[in-house]
Amino acid sequence: MKPAPLGRSNSSPLRDVTGSPLLDVNRLTVRFGGLVAVSEMDLDVIEGSITSIIGPNGAGKTTAFNCISGIYSPSAGSVRFEGHRLERPLTAGTFWRAIGVGLLTGLLCAAAAVDVDRLWLAVVKRGMVTGPPFTLVDATARLRGYFRAELAIDQMAGKWRVVSADGADVLAITRELSEAKALRNALQAAVTARRVGPGTVPDTSDLADVVEAVPGARQLPKVKEHVLDRLAGAKKRIRRRGWTGLFAGWILGTAGALAVWQRGRRSPHIVAQAGISRTFQNIRLFSNMTVLENVLVGLDRRIPGGVLGMLFRTPANRRSEETARSAARDELAFVGLADDVNRIAGQLSYGDQRRLEIARALATGARLILLDEPAAGMNPTEATHLASLVELIRTRGVTVLLIEHHMNVVMRVSDRVAVLDHGVKIAEGTPAEVKRDERVIEAYLGGA
Repeated sequence: MKPAPLGRSNSSPLRDVTGSPLLDVNRLTVRFGGLVAVSEMDLDVIEGSITSIIGPNGAGKTTAFNCISGIYSPSAGSVRFEGHRLERPLTAGTFWRAIGVGLLTGLLCAAAAVDVDRLWLAVVKRGMVTGPPFTLVDATARLRGYFRAELAIDQMAGKWRVVSADGADVLAITRELSEAKALRNALQAAVTARRVGPGTVPDTSDLADVVEAVPGARQLPKVKEHVLDRLAGAKKRIRRRGWTGLFAGWILGTAGALAVWQRGRRSPHIVAQAGISRTFQNIRLFSNMTVLENVLVGLDRRIPGGVLGMLFRTPANRRSEETARSAARDELAFVGLADDVNRIAGQLSYGDQRRLEIARALATGARLILLDEPAAGMNPTEATHLASLVELIRTRGVTVLLIEHHMNVVMRVSDRVAVLDHGVKIAEGTPAEVKRDERVIEAYLGGA
């Protein structure tokens, strides 16, 4: 939409808005590849003031809003609200949560490194075939046996087999479980002897479960030398793979968790929690929800208890929801929609939908509200009513930062006006000062 000609203000004298800024935008730069949308923009928004940003279409106004509200991250410069950067601080809790995510990732990687399918066979499936019902103690013992590369017993086609812990090697087959156990113990002793080697002190962990063979057991089956050698070295191999997977997964998981946290460090909900809310150039309502429900969306973070409170409908949750409904009705009455609380939002007129967006933004309890062309598409009468509403918002102690092309609205309500052209701030001052600035006239009227 082409901006309206610069008009003159018919409002009362402007308020004195000197003081420390509530919002401090310092040398803000936003780049999209080689395109510089906003270049080194400085802007101070004094608490209790109405500050407007104007400029031709494509000047970078909405980009600046998106950066302030957390949708974009600045390429350079900073945005401070109440003297603080609009981003989550790195706390000890954040660090330990990242460590926890890394540990979980490491355990998953360790399981994958030692072959999760064979791990499941050894720890869960085999125990349900050869022993009593699954218990945590037995599963832990089988897990230790898997990492010690012990021999095990499983069943197939009605016969008992002596196998390696991962099931890859079958060493003996018998029809009797007792005989299979005796063979397993004797073969385990043979593997352990190769693992220990001559002249070394045996690793007692390898012999912990070895018992004497049952009397009368048949002669040990012949096992190829290379199989025994491989089984003897399996303990070190599987432990090496497990520890490597654990540490690699731990490092990658922790780094990934911190990277995700960093990307969301300045997300819109962090900015909203700090006390800034906004409306959009294109209306963004939930058109199939009621007017009241749309405003309740803005009050969601004020309802304590979280998901569990809503799930179990605790008394505190019910009281908070009723308080939120009352607050939502108050906001709708403030913008003139008290009689439309149960209407579907999509059925409202264009101007009323704009008012509903403002009510939802106010419901968040924000101290600074960003209005992106709230009078766009309105006729002169609606724009005048909108200007009155913006002035009423200031009387509530809410600071307003406004983008608008209706110059009559801008000149009426603004304490200060900043002008952008091709991403660069070319002027700033009171409405009277700005409308006399030659650079502003050049940008809007082409030097006419």
